[in-house]
Order: sequence, then structure tokens, then C-alpha cells
Amino acid sequence: MQDLQKTIEALETLGEAPATAGEQIDDLLDPLFQHKIDLVSATLNVSTQPYQQAAAAMRQAAAKAERAVKEPARVGEASRAVAEAVAKLAKLQDSLFPIA
Repeated sequence: MQDLQKTIEALETLGEAPATAGEQIDDLLDPLFQHKIDLVSATLNVSTQPYQQAAAAMRQAAAKAERAVKEPARVGEASRAVAEAVAKLAKLQDSLFPIA
């Protein structure tokens, strides 16, 4: 998931900017890193609904996070998109690793 990495990189940049809510950004980065670690070894079926939803949410989150790097006034919009993507990644992960 290339968009996951793009989102992480943009959020790291935002977190270092003095005009942004660094703690809020850190709160978003933690689950993104964890999902990246968990999903890297997973066998992903790109045709499943959870994957499609997570991929679409990550594309949107990456775009909004990258835009917020250039336009800090959009940090709130990016944060909401990233939070939604984190939720979709959690659903994807639940579909891959169901709790018995």
C-alpha cells in the first residue's frame, strides 16, 4: 500500500511543522505504523471489499495529507481523512486476521 507510506511521510512532515497540532498528528501516526507492520506480511486479495475500501480511503488520506503539507489550514481535513482510513484499515485487518 504505497498510499499508506505517502500518508505516513506527509503526517511526519506535518507533525514537525510548528503551525500544526503535533499531538493530533502523532495520534494518527501510531495506528498507521501498526497497520503497516501488520499488513506487510499479509496476503492481500485486492478484489475484496475491505481491501477496496481501505485502498480508496488511503488514496484520499494521502492526497489530503500531502495537500495539508502545502496548505497547513487543511490539517483538520487531512486528519479526518486519515482517521477514516485508519478505520478502514482496521476493518481490512479484521477480515484478514479474524479473532476466533
